[in-house]
Parts: sequence; C-alpha cells; structure tokens
Amino acid sequence: MQVVGLDIGYSNLKVAFGQAGERPRLRVLPAIAAPRAHVAAQLEGLSQAGTAGIAVRLDGEEWIVGVRPTQISGWQRALHADYAASDSYRALLLSALSLLPFDRVDRLVTGLPVSQAADAGRREALRAIILGRHALGPGVIEVADVRVIAQPVGSYIDVLMHAGDDIVDVIGDGTVLVIDVGYFSVDWAVLVNGDLRRTATGTSLEATSVLIEAAAAFIGADRGGKPPTAAIERSLAEQRADILYRGERIPLARYLDRAAKQTGQVALEALRRDLRREHTEVDLILLTGGGSALFAPLVRTLFDRVPLHVPADPVGANARGYFYYGGR
Repeated sequence: MQVVGLDIGYSNLKVAFGQAGERPRLRVLPAIAAPRAHVAAQLEGLSQAGTAGIAVRLDGEEWIVGVRPTQISGWQRALHADYAASDSYRALLLSALSLLPFDRVDRLVTGLPVSQAADAGRREALRAIILGRHALGPGVIEVADVRVIAQPVGSYIDVLMHAGDDIVDVIGDGTVLVIDVGYFSVDWAVLVNGDLRRTATGTSLEATSVLIEAAAAFIGADRGGKPPTAAIERSLAEQRADILYRGERIPLARYLDRAAKQTGQVALEALRRDLRREHTEVDLILLTGGGSALFAPLVRTLFDRVPLHVPADPVGANARGYFYYGGR
C-alpha cells in the first residue's frame, strides 16, 4: 500500500511517502506558491541566490511552488484560517503530488489545526479537495483514500515510533502535552494513555509569523526603517544567525528572544488556562513544529518541572507521523 503523510504548512511543505510498514522518504520545500508573474526570474549562473521551484497548472494558470519568500513580489500569501480552501493550498497540494514516484496513492493522511479538525464539515471539505484524480503535466495521479486528523497527533505518533524506551513508557502510561508551533498558529493537545482529550486542545494565532513581525519591529526601532519579514523568515529556514539589512549583517538572536517572550507568552498562557480544567498533571511535553526552537526557552520556563522532548527533526515530525498513521 502506497501511503503519503502530507503536512502543508504556512512556512514549509512536508511530504513523507512510501510503502506502508517501511521507513518513509521525506521531502521538505518552502510553502510559498504564487502565479509565475509574481516570482523573480533567476539569472543564469546565479541559481544559488534562489530556487527554481516546481511549476504546476491551477485553473489554466501556471504557478510556481517551493520558492523562497524573498523571491515573491506583488503577491499576498494566504495567512488565514481558510488556508486549506485557498488557491495557494491547492497549488502546494499539486506540487506535493508531483514529487511522488507513483501514480496512485492508496491512502493520504493530513492534518488541520485542532480547532478545525474537530469540525466534521471542515474535515470533509479538505477530503474533497484532495480525493480523486489530479492532472500533473502529461500525467495523472489518483488519491484513493484521505484521512484528516488533528495536527499535533502527527508529531505524537512520530515520537512514539522513534523515541527511546523511557519516552515511550511515559507516552503509554502518562499524560502528554503536545505543542505544535507552526507559522500561523500554535496548536496543543493533551493525550492521556494515548487517548486525545478533546476538552484540552486548542489553537492560538500568536505563532511564528507574529514572532517574526515583532522581531522586525524591534530591529526597525533600533536601526530605523522597516526590515523585511521575508528576510528573517529565510534566515530562520536556512538556520542563519543574521540578516543583511541596509548593507550590514544584523544578528537576530536578541531580537528573536524579545519577540518570543512577547508573542509566545500569549499563546502559552492560553494553553495553561486550558490545562487548569484537566484533573491530571502533565508528565511529558512534546514540542514540535518549525518554530519549536524559538519557543523552547519559554516553554522550559513556564513548565520548569515537566520533562521536555523535542524531536530530532521537528519540521518533518507531523508528516512522518501522518505516514505511520496511514500505514496502520
């Protein structure tokens, strides 16, 4: 059975694919999609300055997917709660399917923020977008079955598959808080003995995109002007410690730390309010998602007595977990 775990985020597109029961292959691309007219042309011999991306056709128009945010101009990214219904999402879906080495997907698993995954109507709408036959250039790929689950559950399953015996023992018998720090939202879920507590799940919009905007504002206050958020996002994605601004290299660490304390505090306080309604103590925190490194210091401060586990690859954790879920 050919299985795909698909995590279409606001910052990265992650695809885990392969035969059920085997270790999946993983591809990660920037989750940036726009019509070709809004994507900067690459200069011959200077391809390292950007990426050519993947070309797909959407309603007869050519889109380019998987480029860096700094390569887009005159185009507004879809950063809203109806992301899964946007043209950008559809273009990202087509590009993900084009990466697969087979023409039939027996089961595809993807996720929604926990606040949306509880809505049967939203789950069915997303299934309808993905299910069926999709034209990819000269070929066609068929998606035969689609499952939609809450996003943090993917990371939970991934950790369960890869963690050591000590972590697996706590996951099996204890209370686990999963915090998924994405670009648009911070999602959390509580699982007790492997069962999802629906009353202890939530979403906050104080996530990485808001943190980046706050960091840019702090840099602007210190150095004038309006630093581009796209440059900060690119540096984070490439694990670089600075940005080039007005011809000068600006270290990001102190600005990101200030921004995380400001924005992360709001999200985590909402989480703590939800936890107060639960009649159990948290035994383990799983921190995942592309923004996990930025939120980790604050999580350690607020939950100083609870063990914290971050997957070796938090960016791909949801996609891998979806894959394992689909292969059961």
